[in-house]
Amino acid sequence: MLRIERVLPQDILTLQRVVEETYLPYFRYLWHDEGKAYLAYINNLEVLEQHLANPKHHYYFAKLEDGLIAGYLKLIFDAPISDTPFSNAVSLDKIYLTEAAKGKGIGKTLMDFADEQARQAKAEYLWLRVMDSNAYNLDFYVKNGYKLLYKRWLELAKIKEEHRGIFTMIKTLRD
Repeated sequence: MLRIERVLPQDILTLQRVVEETYLPYFRYLWHDEGKAYLAYINNLEVLEQHLANPKHHYYFAKLEDGLIAGYLKLIFDAPISDTPFSNAVSLDKIYLTEAAKGKGIGKTLMDFADEQARQAKAEYLWLRVMDSNAYNLDFYVKNGYKLLYKRWLELAKIKEEHRGIFTMIKTLRD
């Protein structure tokens, strides 16, 4: 059985470890430096502290029965998609699993949890971004009801030119 638990400020060092464990195995291929600079930016203690203190940012751990953390999810509430009419929205900002958790239905459980949290917040839309080179996750999001909204190009230092494309995808939550 999987438990989804809100990450609290006192869990920050565990969150930092889980972010590192779940990001690099999947995304080091994007970067000239294997993702070290980007990870140092997103996994900085000060940044994580600010996010955990922000009432719109919610992190959740996916915990297995034995207490091991299989991954995490980050939702940002009241997160309109800029330059679109989609204002009543929640951003599924991060969803990452450990390599051992992949293919076991944990990602689907987290996606369903994100849907429920957004519905409880009375959001009309849930949206996310996915690298255009990430065919596995792109297919997973389509299977979970997301549709392509637009594609942009990232202007981040150290990202490889061929991996700058990123899709914004949206899911309508209205029944």
